[in-house]
Amino acid sequence: MVMPISDMPSVSVIIPVGAFDEMLAAQLRALADQDFEGDFQVVLADNSGSGELRQYLETCPLPARFSTVYVDASEAKGAAHARNRGADAATGELLAFCDADDVVHRDWLSTLTRMATHFDLVGTAVETSSLNGERALSWTPSLAPEHQGGNSFRPFAIGASMACRAEVYHSLGGMNNEFAASQDVEFSWRAQLAGHSFSFDHEPKVSYRLRDRLGPLLRQSYRAGYGTTKLVGEYRRHGCPPLSIRLVLLRWGVLIVRNPLLPTSITKLSRGHWLRALYIRVGELRAGIEYRAIGW
Repeated sequence: MVMPISDMPSVSVIIPVGAFDEMLAAQLRALADQDFEGDFQVVLADNSGSGELRQYLETCPLPARFSTVYVDASEAKGAAHARNRGADAATGELLAFCDADDVVHRDWLSTLTRMATHFDLVGTAVETSSLNGERALSWTPSLAPEHQGGNSFRPFAIGASMACRAEVYHSLGGMNNEFAASQDVEFSWRAQLAGHSFSFDHEPKVSYRLRDRLGPLLRQSYRAGYGTTKLVGEYRRHGCPPLSIRLVLLRWGVLIVRNPLLPTSITKLSRGHWLRALYIRVGELRAGIEYRAIGW
């Protein structure tokens, strides 16, 4: 169903940009090709402080489909801070969020906008098959779309494909930059606990790019394990169940049994996959102890 132009909220798409990468051009082309019938702006929140993004915007032709706003968001590191600074500069009634190195599908914005007519915070699943090679896919097996956006506490939007009413986003104070990872999950939980409505579309609307270099993958994996477990600890007082000590021990047992000293034909794990899991477990264990997130 096509939404009448008169019913469409004004929309701002916010993209946090860390280290500048020319993959941003593919995302901007995808945004220019949206089937969304209304006007929208794209806010690029530069978290790098290097000046490369500003130079790129000044020297490269940009799509005429949308207006572009540059925001210097380098005063504090973190994707949450960049998203918040972008939201401060945005003029839209609806704030849509995607990442600089992914590629949104053609109906991404129209899907989020349609969902947001009924809910305060919305999100969609993502897929990894389009943009990634065999190595990256073997290192990071992805959840099937029907299993994304959920956990044992409350559902959540994925930061690479979400939208929130601007008044709701600002009333909640935006995302929490004290979390090095899982800021999108924390924001989703906080919004729902504050009484805001939420919906998630399990049909993928974004092609998500995985890490294909080991160093960045392991850093991301440690942050993910630490951040997710910190979140569990912080939200136990709100009813979030603790991380089961039995599950923690089982995960470490699996790592030991399937270690890369054994042939891949036996472990069924690539070395990158095993190392990624190891770094997640280390981050998980550290945060579990620090934030008392582990229980029976």
